[in-house]
Amino acid sequence: MALPSVATTAKSSHFSAKPRSAAHARLFKAAVVPDSIDDDVSTVIEYPETEEARRAYVSPQTKRPVTEFQYRVYDACRQVPCGSYTTYKAISDHLGSGPRAVGSALSKNPFCPLPIPCHRVLTTDCYIGGFSGDTKSKIFWKKAKLEKEGLGFDDKGFIMPSMQQPRFFNSFK
Repeated sequence: MALPSVATTAKSSHFSAKPRSAAHARLFKAAVVPDSIDDDVSTVIEYPETEEARRAYVSPQTKRPVTEFQYRVYDACRQVPCGSYTTYKAISDHLGSGPRAVGSALSKNPFCPLPIPCHRVLTTDCYIGGFSGDTKSKIFWKKAKLEKEGLGFDDKGFIMPSMQQPRFFNSFK
């Protein structure tokens, strides 16, 4: 999939230079900065690889089994390399689903930060988006994780334009 340039129009599916609304900027500025920032990008949680292990796994967050769709989302997200990012839409296009369904699955990710780096998934317009099902206070955790991996953001929470195309990942298998 060829990527549009950063200067594309608002109709484009990726890299619009303008935010969808001023609400993004207000949300980012109004976010509560926690006393401590979780920038851990090295902890690896055991991930069930076999069908049998996946069926037996119960998420400690939800106390429910992880669904087949959630595993499909996690398997796609797992492919995003350190220092890169993808979007909810790119994953949903790969899976044939919707971006909100991908976001919902990632908000319940019990394998964070690794091997399922959900912090590497941004909104289509390259806004940092939510993290762990929270769109306010935990944004700073997501930003800290991504900055530790070499990505940069402007003061409104958008990935730096110079990093948008070179760091975008959508080569899912």
